[in-house]
Amino acid sequence: MTGGRIDILLVDDREDGLIALDAVLGGQGYNLIKAMSGKEALGLIALYDFAVILLDVQMPGLDGFETAALIRQQPHCRHVPILFITAINKDESYIHRGYEAGAVDYLFKPFDPMVLKAKVSVFVDLHLKNLQILEQTKLIQEIQQKEAAFERTRLELEGLRRYENLANAIPHMIWRTDINGWLTYSNQGWSEYTGQSNEESAGTKWHALLDPIDLRLLLKIWLESISKNQGFEFEGRFRRYDGEMRWHWVKAAPELNSANEITGWIGTCTDIHERKIAQGNLVDAREMAESANRAKTYFLANMSHEIRTPLNAILGFSELLLDQTMTLDEKVESVATIRRNGHQLLRIIDEVLDISKIEAGRLEVEKTETDLLAIFHDIYSSMNLKAVGKGIGLSMAARGPIPRVIFSDGVRLKQILLNLVGNALKFTEEGHVSVDIFWEENSLQRRPKLRVEIRDSGIGLRHDQSQKLFNAFVQADPSTSRRFGGTGLGLALSRQLAKAMGGDVWLEQSTPGEGSLFILEIEAGVPDAVQMIEDFNELMDPDENASMSLFGALKGVRVLLVEDAEDNQALLTKFLQGAGVQVDLAVNGLEATTKAADGHYDLVLMDIQMPLMDGYQATRILKKKGFKAPILALTAHALSEEKARCESAGCDGHLTKPIDRKTLLENVA
Repeated sequence: MTGGRIDILLVDDREDGLIALDAVLGGQGYNLIKAMSGKEALGLIALYDFAVILLDVQMPGLDGFETAALIRQQPHCRHVPILFITAINKDESYIHRGYEAGAVDYLFKPFDPMVLKAKVSVFVDLHLKNLQILEQTKLIQEIQQKEAAFERTRLELEGLRRYENLANAIPHMIWRTDINGWLTYSNQGWSEYTGQSNEESAGTKWHALLDPIDLRLLLKIWLESISKNQGFEFEGRFRRYDGEMRWHWVKAAPELNSANEITGWIGTCTDIHERKIAQGNLVDAREMAESANRAKTYFLANMSHEIRTPLNAILGFSELLLDQTMTLDEKVESVATIRRNGHQLLRIIDEVLDISKIEAGRLEVEKTETDLLAIFHDIYSSMNLKAVGKGIGLSMAARGPIPRVIFSDGVRLKQILLNLVGNALKFTEEGHVSVDIFWEENSLQRRPKLRVEIRDSGIGLRHDQSQKLFNAFVQADPSTSRRFGGTGLGLALSRQLAKAMGGDVWLEQSTPGEGSLFILEIEAGVPDAVQMIEDFNELMDPDENASMSLFGALKGVRVLLVEDAEDNQALLTKFLQGAGVQVDLAVNGLEATTKAADGHYDLVLMDIQMPLMDGYQATRILKKKGFKAPILALTAHALSEEKARCESAGCDGHLTKPIDRKTLLENVA
């Protein structure tokens, strides 16, 4: 740990390997120290106190196993977690060799960034907790050393002014009593704490200010000490002059005469209130960390299932498409299955990214004109297919006039509703799911509210299950994920999104075996002279041709597609040419700057991460040369920082992969 930062050592002889690790861990607030050989890593070991070491196995010179063994020989590195990173030799003997060399875990390339973050986070947390424990131990040792030094000094000064000067100089309460515990002396620290002078304290019991509960324990310990002619130690709460009860560590010893009989007591009271509070907080923090680790472990296992399930369908049906005996209908059905599971996988990734944004405090919501009719139509259209497939009813109704358009974040509103209605359908085996929409505005509210009630006749929840329903990584019942699936993020994310939009999501009522009622409320403004809708029948009569209006309507438009990945080149070209767009191709930013300058293009679609020259640099060069056509960035990064970076480079727009055909053509138009 350097200057309050967490030091992590990254060892890889390949620069791209270090770049990949830095890309995953760079934004986590860690101090990433990099080495490109085992020898360089051993040199850095002496300079830093590393929390975690990520070590590549296959390296020239000293390989990962040899490097790990040498690191473990350093006394201060014997317990530093070492994670091997390798892309080969996953057999048990190879892995066993790594553990013998000192590894605590393996990551196999290509690694999952979320898994890497989670594992590093766990080891960093353990490192921080270890540092806290060491600090607490040091504090306890310092207090004990001070007390031991005081005791030695007291014995040396006994008989010389009864150690009064020394007693008044130290920040503890010191007292002396007769055999029955009546005070015969108290120091200045006692007076300052109790607000009583020596004269006022004389003739009172030294434990008179002790908490009654602690007093009972003290008397038991004290009587046992008297029977054994020995001192005692005790922790209890003493009332201060202002009424505050503070924890003190009491250490007392008997005064003995020549016959070895107790004639009185000498004791000290050390204020340990902050230490006790810190210890309590440490215990709470440890329990919370352990609980969080258990929840995240469960979440990762569940997430693996949720990701692998659609992947299995995608890969399986992709393989089936290669079967020459398949009929056209079977191929169409296979493609639809691949597309559906691809969207499901994308939703899982988006949920995880949104949760990470919320935890980092970077969640953003927009307030734009939002067509409520279109949103609820989309919700009904997509959810009714699931309802029909399960043989249950789905109804959607406006309870009173609602505005056609509101000012809100339509994307986030739709995300919340899809989750709530989707959950209602998921957990309902028979019966009905109803969605009722209300528009509430009155003089007592600062802003009008959209209220949506989702009622189902599903499995319902017990009271204890509902208490943890909105916690991230947690489901009401662990068996739920096995029976119904899900990541355990949806409701937590929905609540955070609703709060960001000036509202909330809550469980209004639920009865096991009968169903549940969830309510969503968000604040929203309305445009002037907005159309009010009282009948939702038109909701069931959408313009099915609206989404196809752009296909074939872009004939003659010239687009320069800058993309290095061949599969993406083929996909985007087919999307564009199918709408009549003339497409030219550049495979990197350098080629794009040349072609854009020579050709007359209406738009440039610019991939960001490319060899030779990336999209940022290519865009800057084109803008500097006076290129006037819009440049639309294509990136696989979904964070808001990436959008801002594209804009600062000069891009006129930003699309996040994967990109569907409708979204692409709408932006091209």
